[in-house]
Amino acid sequence: MSPGESVFNYTDYLLAGNDSVIEPDLNIDAADLAFPTSIRITATFFCVVILVLGTTGNILVPIVVCCTKELRNSTNIFLINLSVADLLVLLVCMPTVLIELHSKPEVWVLGKGMCKAVPFVELAVAHGSILTILAISFERYYAICKPLKASYKCTKIRALVIIVLVWVVSVLITSPMLVIAEYTHTEYVDGSTVPICLTQAITIWKKSYFFLITVVFFWVPLIVLLVIYGMISKRLVVDRILFTSTPENSQVLARKQAVVMLAAVMVCFFVCLMPFRSFTIWSITASPEQVQSLGMEGYYVLLYFCRVMHYLNSAINPILYNVISSNFREAFVRLLQCAASRHLLRQGTLTTTSSLNHHIKHISLNGKKCYHTSCSVKTSCAETYV
Repeated sequence: MSPGESVFNYTDYLLAGNDSVIEPDLNIDAADLAFPTSIRITATFFCVVILVLGTTGNILVPIVVCCTKELRNSTNIFLINLSVADLLVLLVCMPTVLIELHSKPEVWVLGKGMCKAVPFVELAVAHGSILTILAISFERYYAICKPLKASYKCTKIRALVIIVLVWVVSVLITSPMLVIAEYTHTEYVDGSTVPICLTQAITIWKKSYFFLITVVFFWVPLIVLLVIYGMISKRLVVDRILFTSTPENSQVLARKQAVVMLAAVMVCFFVCLMPFRSFTIWSITASPEQVQSLGMEGYYVLLYFCRVMHYLNSAINPILYNVISSNFREAFVRLLQCAASRHLLRQGTLTTTSSLNHHIKHISLNGKKCYHTSCSVKTSCAETYV
């Protein structure tokens, strides 16, 4: 959840602007103007772990695909797109969460540009991810259920065109967030003036927008994907019964493994985003009394649980690829082994060069003539016999 959580936050408790019924308290303790320690430490720990693991994994996925010939197919091009989308969330949105956790609650210290950018990027990436998952699922459907059409429908060029369309649609659909996100200054509960970032759903069109994108980009895709994977599973069961020879069985098993991996990606996506989407709808429809009934600490526990789950989705996909797909796992291992071998080779080269330089220095000290070049660390020495 981005700065948009002000749709359903404790702003009226902490801010004492014109719309608040809370009077400024100039005698408030500074310790009360911070997140509860347990929330701040726990959320910071999980965010840092997700940021490190997610960034590393999502950087490795495109490298592994590009460096492994057998992985360069249309499905994995879509997976690269998912990794790029996840990297955007991790590198743009997650650092802002860490900054918020260590700032005053509801105070936005990153300026107007980031106030507009963070909720826009977060929502655009969520839309792009679900459209990409839909594209992968339809591609697998054609490859397994309609193999004759797959030869011209499941191509790399077609995948690249679809990815471009996915991002165009996602950006256009998410563009209202640039208007909804509002950066302003108001009076804080301690009497000071602070900057805040709000994405309040207080008008009919804003509420309609949040409801619409939740239905169209979450619940409808969930139903469509369940139908698609039901049809794919049925076809795989039929193929397993019909084909009994070893080559066909191997092919069916390979298809099954790919489908299981993609289905796991789909399930994790919806499980991780379900709290975020549900909390958003509840917060828009709930009365202020219902929100405040959670208590300030209870509210922030629920809020940051939803945020951590949302960001967990951006880190979990590379783990799923390695756990489920033997091809990905082997490619990851080969890449890491190659990197380790290069590191050892580089160390060996440096050691050999160091030993050679020491030997050269020893020769020069014994009265031999050495010729040094100023533009290189290498030294050329020649022994002169008299």
